[in-house]
Amino acid sequence: MSKLRDRIRRTFQRRPGPLGFAPRSRQADEHRYVIVIAEIDGADAASAAAGAGADALLHSGGRDGIEAVVEAAGELPVGARLEAATGDDADALIEAGADFLVFADARTEAAALLRDELGHVGLLANADASEEELRLLQPLDLAALLVPASTGSLSVRDQLLTRRIAELTRKPLIAPAAADVSTEELRIWRDAGAPVVLAAGGAAEIEAGVAAAREVPAPRERREERPDPLLPSAATPADDFDEDD
Repeated sequence: MSKLRDRIRRTFQRRPGPLGFAPRSRQADEHRYVIVIAEIDGADAASAAAGAGADALLHSGGRDGIEAVVEAAGELPVGARLEAATGDDADALIEAGADFLVFADARTEAAALLRDELGHVGLLANADASEEELRLLQPLDLAALLVPASTGSLSVRDQLLTRRIAELTRKPLIAPAAADVSTEELRIWRDAGAPVVLAAGGAAEIEAGVAAAREVPAPRERREERPDPLLPSAATPADDFDEDD
């Protein structure tokens, strides 16, 4: 399984709490409901983003220099953005040690998705895609779907439209985020179906984004998911007298 896919899956799990009076575990403190992918353009940027705490790296240069990026990333999953990927591209990424491929479905060879060693992230070109176009993506075995960047603050309608993409494709979303993204904005993205953000910028911006992601609380349970409390009914008092008396 792709490391990126595994990290995304963990965002949907509840943070483990302490048992009794035991202190919180390190694992509980490190668990996050939003993760940050740093978009980088070379080995130096990869090393800086890894040091800033990014959860994964996306190399914008495709195959070029991917080996050096993977080496600089250490244990972090590294992906490459290749909108028109081929089977040969996929083989080259696997050989270099990459973890996932970001591709455009209309321009990528179907053979590129046959390599099980790679995770796959689809590119959605249009946030206003029709229901039919979004449902077409359901059969693809994707780790996530990268949606277009938004302009300005998300409105309620923007959040609903983003949620529509997640529900119709049945895929977790990756949302491009501003360099100064706040915890509140990350929470809005997460609630819209995007537990992953793609952050650009230097080490300081990446570190700030990761710090904001650490503060995102667990999602609230939907009302229909919470069981109704069962209240004991009052017992009918027994008659203390016989009506015939």
